[in-house]
Amino acid sequence: MAGRREAWCPRCDELRAARPGTACPVCGRAGLLALPPQPGQPGASLRGRAGRRLRALLPATRTGAVVVLMLATVAGAFAVGRLTRSTPSATATPPASTLPGISFSEDGPITGRRNFGWRASDSGITVTLRGVTVGVGFTRLELNVAGFGRLPGVSALDGLRVQDADGNDLLPGGEIAHINTASSDGGASGSVDTDVVLDRAIDPQALARVQVRGLTIADSLNERLHGVLVDPELQRNLTEDGRFLRERPSCPDCKVRVDCGDCQTIRVAGTAYHRDQVLLWLEPVGSTRRPGLNAAVRGVVAFSGGRGGLELTSWIDGPEGDSGAVVAIDANELAIRSTDADTGKGTMAFEVAVSVDAELPVRGRWAITQEGSSP
Repeated sequence: MAGRREAWCPRCDELRAARPGTACPVCGRAGLLALPPQPGQPGASLRGRAGRRLRALLPATRTGAVVVLMLATVAGAFAVGRLTRSTPSATATPPASTLPGISFSEDGPITGRRNFGWRASDSGITVTLRGVTVGVGFTRLELNVAGFGRLPGVSALDGLRVQDADGNDLLPGGEIAHINTASSDGGASGSVDTDVVLDRAIDPQALARVQVRGLTIADSLNERLHGVLVDPELQRNLTEDGRFLRERPSCPDCKVRVDCGDCQTIRVAGTAYHRDQVLLWLEPVGSTRRPGLNAAVRGVVAFSGGRGGLELTSWIDGPEGDSGAVVAIDANELAIRSTDADTGKGTMAFEVAVSVDAELPVRGRWAITQEGSSP
């Protein structure tokens, strides 16, 4: 590739045989970056310098391996400070770049930044635009959300719009109907610092108005259910392999009782005892108690007896498109580990710890401008 122009694609994180500023021939992303020359070696490419270093260290018989190591060295030089967007951190300090004139964030190379401090209030919530960071192919809006006392977190924004002073949209398509936040961390006085990453670079100096029409307040909660399985025959015919349960056709006198009186986000919509499993049907709390609540059961752990009992084999299944979830507990294992196993009365207590992701949409109109902000 001697004599050809080279540039770096931030999306592919690879060197490309193309001129800086043009589109990537692989992914199509515009704005390839030029490779800065090493001081004292004008015009020398990173690939050439890496190759010379490697050839000086390795014997001639390993020349074939040089190419692979050379490419890894070059890619590593550009990967400094880059993190995957799946693990964002609003408070992370961007590491210093090893390349002259280029700084990096977790989203890629940074080309500009502007601090704001503008705010708007509605529906008892204040949204503050703290700052904007712009880089190659991305814009990160840094927001603070305060209100309702301590806010647990913000998982999404609705009706997001970014405009200049003349009311022109700085994003193609204008308003974004729904976008998930990239991070949500605790801020001062119970507020939440949350970031939104846009897959397009805007001019931060032209930004004059940010509109938000809705917020999704989110929290992770733990609920605890107390239950009892009544089956006298099970403990009288108890075996390690649970053969009795699988062979018994039915048990009209068996019962499953579950108490979820203190639950805030879910309710027990139904119970069943089918062969070797205790089954619970859990649903989000109805609109009569928590209007607009959208809760999703994420995990369960079942225990025998009271607090501190032995963990039981259990599983959870939420049918696609359904708001509820089925929890299943191994009945034979419950009988073996029950404190009542020696008496044979057949009353076996259990508990289920349920982890729930709860979201509550809040509608409003937050038009964040310099004129609408107060000191």
